[in-house]
Amino acid sequence: MSDEDIEKAVKEAAEYEAQDKRKKEAVDARNEADAMVVQTEKALKDVGDKISDSEKADVEAEIKNVKDILERTKDKEMTEDEVGELKAANEKMMEKSQALFTKMYESMQGAAGAGADPNGFAGYSAQDNGSSDAGNAGGSDDFAGDYREV
Repeated sequence: MSDEDIEKAVKEAAEYEAQDKRKKEAVDARNEADAMVVQTEKALKDVGDKISDSEKADVEAEIKNVKDILERTKDKEMTEDEVGELKAANEKMMEKSQALFTKMYESMQGAAGAGADPNGFAGYSAQDNGSSDAGNAGGSDDFAGDYREV
């Protein structure tokens, strides 16, 4: 390769690096926002009745806002402005849902104090290592795909 070809390849690599960085930032922002929406919806379902109606309405509005941005940008490459808009909406949703997550944490602490397992492993002892036959039709100790809601 000539010096000119090497210089051209280095320039192209730097250009693609910047593009890849922007794409990764957009993907990371989408994933973070999507995960936060799921967590917030679950918290609303679990302890939404423990916050005021206005707080609940604010959280629901912010969830809708983030979902709208995710839906609007799902089939295209996001611009830097759209990434910024999504990050800002996600941040606002997290701020508005702070009281919700506080109530969820408090209810988990209350359950832990009442003898429930805060890790969600109620019904499983250290002796059987979770190999209970409940929900395990084959009766084997392999339960990689099994779960149960508590």
